[in-house]
Amino acid sequence: MLKRTVSRRDFVKGGVVAGAALGFPTIVPSTVFGATAPNDRVNVAQIGCGSISGHHTNLLRRMPDVRVIATSDAYKSRRDTRAAGYNKHYGGSDITKAYADFREVLARPDVDAVIIAAHDNWHTPMSIAAVKAGKDVYCQKPLALDFSMTGILRKAVKEKNRIFQFGTQYRSQGRYRKMVELVRNGYIGELKTIDVWSRNVHNDAGHYHVKPYGSTVEVPIPADLDFNAWQGPSPMVPYTVDRATRWGGFHCPETSLGFLAGCGIHPLGIAQWGNRSDHTSPIRYEGTGTIPGEGIFRTLERWDMMCEYENGVKLRLMDDQTAKDVVTKYKPGWRGGDGVVFHGTKGWIGNISSGFYASDNALWKVGFKPDEETLPVSNEHNRNFIDCVKSRKETMCPVEMAIRCDTICHLTRAAALTGNVVNWDPKKEQIVGNPEASKMLSLPYREEWKVW
Repeated sequence: MLKRTVSRRDFVKGGVVAGAALGFPTIVPSTVFGATAPNDRVNVAQIGCGSISGHHTNLLRRMPDVRVIATSDAYKSRRDTRAAGYNKHYGGSDITKAYADFREVLARPDVDAVIIAAHDNWHTPMSIAAVKAGKDVYCQKPLALDFSMTGILRKAVKEKNRIFQFGTQYRSQGRYRKMVELVRNGYIGELKTIDVWSRNVHNDAGHYHVKPYGSTVEVPIPADLDFNAWQGPSPMVPYTVDRATRWGGFHCPETSLGFLAGCGIHPLGIAQWGNRSDHTSPIRYEGTGTIPGEGIFRTLERWDMMCEYENGVKLRLMDDQTAKDVVTKYKPGWRGGDGVVFHGTKGWIGNISSGFYASDNALWKVGFKPDEETLPVSNEHNRNFIDCVKSRKETMCPVEMAIRCDTICHLTRAAALTGNVVNWDPKKEQIVGNPEASKMLSLPYREEWKVW
């Protein structure tokens, strides 16, 4: 069990108050102290030090105006190793401190912003807690395991005037931006349909200890892991060799929606962008989906969902095995992976198997006219977040975008598992006339880890 150095009552009522009261980051402009003044730095904490955190680390260490001062993870070795790496980089021994309990990190008034890269089930609870503690948040994808928490997060971000960045970094990549600009300016004609697909549970099967759906045999918990903290708000389950792992953990329904959300959220974010839908989500979902009948990996294994927007555009959301037969009809040379393709009355354009293609590849050379729509430019997602922490401007992927994109994954899952059409009211954010599907948007939680 984790040593409870900060109780939930202390966290909510006491230690975080100092951080919340700050209102803005503890940053003094460089015009006061000079360009390299220490107080011009943004003090960042990394919560979650697994594989994806390395992406952030490599970029944050290159930023002279960022100092990572805290790390936290349920694995002791991960948090200690990450902190030691930062201390070596900064040339000190105690600049970056490692914490077993992330609430101690949020209680520090000198932490301006947090990178949340813990497991999927922790993303929204930690984000809410961080925002309420007065921290700006970069939250890795997907957003929520329990969709009912998204409204709490939105409200907290607004009330606390926090900066929020969702970790769907495609919007900070120039080729995706150009593709969306071409779509929004009508270069493929009137937008009619969008194909989106992503990897499924079979993508990393070579890493699983027990194939194809993970071991169900309970084994001792590694001494390095606080499994109670890792599982967090989710119901406690037996620990097996495939559960809290780099690859397998993303397919356990107690802690994840699977790759439908974990990978699919990337191309979905581009689909939403191209359709000017960041304020809404499709209103109708009809299709199929299956889950494994064995093992611990029981999130959606296959899915094929037709989603309809209020403006008439249709979004077909698939796993990559299903998408193969669909996509190869207009782009031979399939190699799997994730992708998004926009289809209009004059042609198509998209990202397929990590490449960018179009029905007319000359589109990529188009130069936009002064009166045509162009989109905000971000050359790197972490940098965009830090810049917005300083400027208080909206990030490339703010909280509303994150919620509306995440909605599609939850409703696809609900439609697939119930076998019924799901109708959605995007204004009330409620499923219409389907109590069985509605129940799937809220999940039970363990009170000891309720931090929201």
